[in-house]
Amino acid sequence: MSARDDFDPEQVPPEQPELASELLDLRDKPAEPLAPSPQALGVWELAWPTMVAALLQTGVRWVDFMMVGSLGTEAVAAVGLGGQVYWFIQSAVMAITTGLVALIARAVGARDPDLADRTLRQGIMLGSALGVALTLGGLPLSRFAIGVYGVEPQVVEFGSSYLGWLLVGNVPFTLVFVFAAGLRAAGDVRTPLYVGILANLLNVFLNWVLIFGRLGAPELGVSGAAIASSLAMGFQVVVFWVLWQRRKLVLEPRGTGFRFEPGLVRRILRIGYPAAIEGALWHFGLLFFMRIMSSFGTAEIAAYQIRAQILALSFIPGSGFAMAGATLVGQHLGEGNPAAATRSGWRSIAGCVAALSLNGAIIIAFAAPLARLFIADPQVVSLSVDFIWVLGVSQPLMAVEFAAGGALRGAGDTRYPLMVVFLGLFVFRLIPATLAAYVFGAPIQWVWSALILDYLIKAMLLAIRFARGRWTAIEV
Repeated sequence: MSARDDFDPEQVPPEQPELASELLDLRDKPAEPLAPSPQALGVWELAWPTMVAALLQTGVRWVDFMMVGSLGTEAVAAVGLGGQVYWFIQSAVMAITTGLVALIARAVGARDPDLADRTLRQGIMLGSALGVALTLGGLPLSRFAIGVYGVEPQVVEFGSSYLGWLLVGNVPFTLVFVFAAGLRAAGDVRTPLYVGILANLLNVFLNWVLIFGRLGAPELGVSGAAIASSLAMGFQVVVFWVLWQRRKLVLEPRGTGFRFEPGLVRRILRIGYPAAIEGALWHFGLLFFMRIMSSFGTAEIAAYQIRAQILALSFIPGSGFAMAGATLVGQHLGEGNPAAATRSGWRSIAGCVAALSLNGAIIIAFAAPLARLFIADPQVVSLSVDFIWVLGVSQPLMAVEFAAGGALRGAGDTRYPLMVVFLGLFVFRLIPATLAAYVFGAPIQWVWSALILDYLIKAMLLAIRFARGRWTAIEV
């Protein structure tokens, strides 16, 4: 990894404009089969399909909560906790997908389809092996993982069952992430969207069948929601695989079979392992944060899980602009144009701040109705409204973390975001929250307010890192 001190982000060649407007690219695309050239890609063009895909996935997650909400507060808390642990386990996949995005984006920018295909094949092999390992390692620990939160026995029972069935479908989950990351890095953000739409419809239908025992199926309750999710992911993998083998994807097979390439694997993991550690630390920090809140009671835990679903609204534009920034930064660096990469990153940040600021205003305005979508318990609704206000205020800061972090990772700069997440989450969120809860005996609202300080620190540090421009010389 190297850094170049003399790069000036302001030196943008005026004869090579990237976008027709700040967020919309109106220019024609070339006809090459690999992907549009970096000059033909715009921030909004890349961001909106990823946003829609995230919106649909969030909708399915909400359906899970709404359907199990009829089973009681314990079921809602269990689904939230089980999902939390599962995504903690899945953070290991970021070691693969983050490296894939950086390498495939640069290969596309450099017009090297052979390298793009070889990188995707290594990702498929790594993803399959990791998926099996996580399943075998996680299943025996499901009950223990939920019990760590210190929740009631019924929540542990429901949550461990939900987590166990998610882990059974772990390999399909992992491979879906690999295919989607590779395609988006190559500029194809619509295929993952279309495949996801079909899978989400299947997921909702299977929820109805398996949770409530429709069409002659057994009534599986919370477990049925997890089984439905795993089956839907399996469907996605089959579709991606068939399209890839039939050369219907932008990343076409350039060879036959799978051959382990140690050098390429090392490049993927060298870029990706800090992102995996970052994801693990983030989820571990959330686990610790949840443990603090569990001392307040089940109503507070349920409110936090409802808050998590509202927070998913933030992930929708955030993930879209983060992916757009990562793709454009990586492709422009691959073609040797750091100035355009810098401009793309700043436009991704600006678009994300505008979108999440609007999002924050909306969720604050409709805080109570949003909370009532998930549960009718007045105490939980009241607590959820308080937390939604904290989230609304934090939205612009979260936007900078999303977009600036995505742009840096697209350049292969993954170690700095790891340090920033550790500092913000553990030093500026967990320490104040612990003091508020256990030393000062403050109400839960003060514990939740520590999030604002966390997001403020991360936004500042990531923006400064991107502004300095040294990431433009990182070698992947």
